[in-house]
Amino acid sequence: MTRAIVSLATRRGNYVKSLNRLEESLRLDENMDFIGFIGEQSVGAPLHINNPYAFKIYAIEQARSRGYDQVLWLDSSVFAIKDTKPVWDKIDATGYIMQSAGFRTGNYCNDFALDYFKVSRDEAMEMFMYGNAGMLGLDFTTEIANHFFEEWKKSMLNGCFKGAWDNVAKTESQDERCWGHRHDMSAGSIIANNLQMKYQPGDEILDYSAPYKQPRNETIIFYAQGM
Repeated sequence: MTRAIVSLATRRGNYVKSLNRLEESLRLDENMDFIGFIGEQSVGAPLHINNPYAFKIYAIEQARSRGYDQVLWLDSSVFAIKDTKPVWDKIDATGYIMQSAGFRTGNYCNDFALDYFKVSRDEAMEMFMYGNAGMLGLDFTTEIANHFFEEWKKSMLNGCFKGAWDNVAKTESQDERCWGHRHDMSAGSIIANNLQMKYQPGDEILDYSAPYKQPRNETIIFYAQGM
């Protein structure tokens, strides 16, 4: 089984510095290879401003084209604080790894994406979101991972990643339950729910943490922190 952690830093802000921090945190980890990209053009993706987070799809495809069977996407703001073997063990067991975001998809999905998936707002309010924003692992030797990824890619190509972070101007929906759109995470959450994929509990593996904060539990493997 060939494994890679994949990430991409856009050229805005401190993302390149963050990507270097991620790579350094994995330097002594022998469980996988690391592939880091800089800029959307490095993977042939549209600019983030034109199709938000589409670069994730293209970066994962680049890893697949290099022969990797298992791919773990991490945002460039993420870094490892311990050995990653437990993550790969979970991917081996289920074919994927996702962590709960703790929100309802109906609150963070625009009308366009709901219409594309033929899901009502009421139905989306019963769907929990996963934290695809920071971490997503897929074993492409399994049917479920391939099914998820192909549907996720198609939704990106059809415009489902596009939308505003908030709904103050009612650009995403006239429904008061819509608080904005979460792009790749919104589309991916609907697909995962439709496939009855299971999430790891929130903050079990990836912790969105302030600097110098101690891990909230012993299972935390990754921190997500700005530079």
